Amino acid sequence: MAGAFVSASVGVLNPLLTKLSALVEGEYKLLKSVKKDIIFLRNELSSISVLLEHLSTKEDKLDGPTKEWRNNMLELAYDIEDCIDLFIHKLSCGDANANFVQKIGSKIKKLWGKHQITECIQELKNRVMEEDQRRKRNQIDDFISEPSVVEIDPRLPALYEEVERLVGIDGPREKIIKWIMTKGKPLEQRKVVSIVGLGGLGKTTLANEVYKTIQGDFKCITFVSISRTPNIRKILVDMLKGLGSNGDVSEDEQNLISHLRGFLKDKRYLIVFDDIWDIGAWKVVNCAFPENNLGSIIITTTRNTAVAEACSRTTSEGYLHSMQPLEEQDSQRLFYRRAFNSESCCPPHLEDISHAIISKCRSLPLAIISIASLLSIKPDTEDQWMQVHNSIGVTLNSDVEVRKILMLSYYDLPYPLKNCLLYLSMYPEDYVIDRQELIWRWIAEGFIIEAKGKTREQVGENYFNELINRSLIQPVYIQYDGRASCCRVHDIVLDLIISLSTGQNFVTIVHEQQHWSSFKKIRRTWFPSNGTDNRIVKEITNNCSHVRSLFFDSPKPEQIPQFKKCHALRVLVLDGCMSLESQHINSLTYLFQLKYLKLNVANVTEMPKDIGRLQQLETLIIRGGGHVNEINIPSSVCRLQKLERLIVDYPMRLPDEIGFLQALEMLSLFYNIEYSIKCLQELRRLTRLRYLRIRTPFGGDVARFERYKDAFYMTLDELGKNSLQSLHVHVTTKFSDTLMDSCCSSAPGLRELSTSGVGISKLSEQMISLSNLAYLVIFYNTRSNDQKDINLLGCIPKLLYLKVIFAQGWEDGLTVGCGGFPCLKELMFRHSRLHWLLFEPGAMPKLQRLSIELFAQKAASKLGFEQSFVHLSSLQHLIVVLDCSDAHYKGRESFGRCH
Repeated sequence: MAGAFVSASVGVLNPLLTKLSALVEGEYKLLKSVKKDIIFLRNELSSISVLLEHLSTKEDKLDGPTKEWRNNMLELAYDIEDCIDLFIHKLSCGDANANFVQKIGSKIKKLWGKHQITECIQELKNRVMEEDQRRKRNQIDDFISEPSVVEIDPRLPALYEEVERLVGIDGPREKIIKWIMTKGKPLEQRKVVSIVGLGGLGKTTLANEVYKTIQGDFKCITFVSISRTPNIRKILVDMLKGLGSNGDVSEDEQNLISHLRGFLKDKRYLIVFDDIWDIGAWKVVNCAFPENNLGSIIITTTRNTAVAEACSRTTSEGYLHSMQPLEEQDSQRLFYRRAFNSESCCPPHLEDISHAIISKCRSLPLAIISIASLLSIKPDTEDQWMQVHNSIGVTLNSDVEVRKILMLSYYDLPYPLKNCLLYLSMYPEDYVIDRQELIWRWIAEGFIIEAKGKTREQVGENYFNELINRSLIQPVYIQYDGRASCCRVHDIVLDLIISLSTGQNFVTIVHEQQHWSSFKKIRRTWFPSNGTDNRIVKEITNNCSHVRSLFFDSPKPEQIPQFKKCHALRVLVLDGCMSLESQHINSLTYLFQLKYLKLNVANVTEMPKDIGRLQQLETLIIRGGGHVNEINIPSSVCRLQKLERLIVDYPMRLPDEIGFLQALEMLSLFYNIEYSIKCLQELRRLTRLRYLRIRTPFGGDVARFERYKDAFYMTLDELGKNSLQSLHVHVTTKFSDTLMDSCCSSAPGLRELSTSGVGISKLSEQMISLSNLAYLVIFYNTRSNDQKDINLLGCIPKLLYLKVIFAQGWEDGLTVGCGGFPCLKELMFRHSRLHWLLFEPGAMPKLQRLSIELFAQKAASKLGFEQSFVHLSSLQHLIVVLDCSDAHYKGRESFGRCH
């Protein structure tokens, strides 16, 4: 892990220093005076970078003048980098196809641009000299001390689920479930359980444990997070989606409530509302729940006792559970588990200091986890641990004191991780953050630098895992390979991050009552979906020449700025833009520094004609929110020589020259058979392509389909010889059987393979040759019971995840033999309606998660069915969906007791 982090010699200002060196050592024709000034800037900033890194570990000890100097230097570094970026752009721009007059005009512009840049660099040099004098006057160098040595935990990915499984939860969980249930059966009247307690006590974990334990008894379930400033409409929409309703999400609040009441009127539901801050918000959302006497349950969590009482008083069947700190023994178990990876083992020389630290944490789970995570990467010496002990306040009886503990974890971060963590203040409270997209944005901002033997994306994965390992972010949705696909930030941690990032002008949080004059130079900001005032948006976007990251959530067309002056913009997200049209995004082509662009649009049918001008673009994501119209990508996109990721989730007509995108590593597209076949053939030139997801709605011309199929297989053969590792194909015309044969012969190095659409009727025996395959999803289209196919899948040596979707169900049962699926961790059978499923001793020795659908009566009557589950020695999670159409009531009840 240590190799993933840059050393202090690289420093805080690495992206800027790298650019200054490139200017000096590159082929740019610089005036001697300009070159001399740039060398001066590089040398001065190199020493300042080391000082800034030291100051970042002493935030709470900095006096006013030192903080002011620190902030001035960070702002100055931004300004210098903006100037250099503009300089390089002006030197590089030019059109090879321009005529003589245009070339003369271009040279004049370059000369004038050089003159302006020369003046700008001289001004920046003067500012650096002024700050250097201030540094000496204020004796800021006195803050320098020897850097502490921090050993990075080598276990990369962290034990994600262990962080989630807090000790001491069993008693409160059983107490709440016992109250909910009466004589083993729920009461008919709706119940409301309200869990109240201090931040960091584990309210969300307790609610989630109750939710997971009883969810099988309910027709409709959902878990909804409520932010401190709730968007009622968004909450209602999230509920509709979570409950599985197909209602119109564009309706107003009143209609959404009516729709929810109608949808739930004859259903038994279980709903969790996590972290309610406002009684008014509860009163509104509560209107959506009909009292239908079916034994429905609502669970709420809050820090506010008044809110908890208001929730529990909603019905006569209300219950208020007050969270208590952990018992002393549970506190010790939690601390030991996180610090020493054992609940009972502590080095003898650390026992006394461990108990002293645990005592200071006052039995708060969040504080215990945070401190133990910090200590787990420290040398196990008493002196080191005593330093941490002395840094903790005398008592912990408020969020402020927990925050002090979290600051220790922040100070201990290597500097690149500090920026990565602060960037999370760009996301709203309770937001589920996609891991991949977050890493791509870190890369675009320049926070991640390639390490020897690792790509920037791999280094970003290490950063992400390290933040989890230090308990600064919470993993969400653990994948088959143990990685978290998403993360969430605890609200106390988010408060800390926001405070730090705004204090350094790293991120600007927009408030309605603010006026433009109160803003400094804005470097990063986002506009939430709760309707930020148009005046505020206009004031900011009309002065966004220094903005580097800009997020919009559900903006109105008039709020989208003209991007001509956004010279510094690297990351742009336009999310939920259902009313934007093509003309609203034409000015994107002026963003010459843009590296990451995500558009979630519904009515955009054409990308800007000159999109090829975005020469720095690395990631382009276009989503349609269910939109089905075709979008045209102009041929100029093929000039994006740095584009690594192109992800489009609705029909897209790509240019025939797509093969020119030689940097492309990830491609996800919706490809119509009516498109040019040359485009499909061109894909074979993408020698760096690692990930391909293609959706193909075929039909009509049979001859054309055959030509398409041949071209696709030839392309797959070429890609398989190069870098292809993940292939996901959705087809609506039957050629899945031959597709599997082609995959096995053309791409034996695949790690992930999924097929959907028209199902496979027979598996290829060549599948055993996929020796690296870890993830497999297949759509199975047969009603015949061919045990050989299951045996064949069981022979894939490294398979970790298997999902089989049955198009027509299975007419018999299945047996998994001894030695089958030696590495499998997760198995899902969808729409299977198996008669039974047996596991022989030694089958699936590593299986942790199993989800199946069975005929209740046939399964319960199969000899040995119940006992065979005992053979799954590693099983942790089991979901069984019963089809009871073949069972009378007593049969169903018997099956429930058995399982």
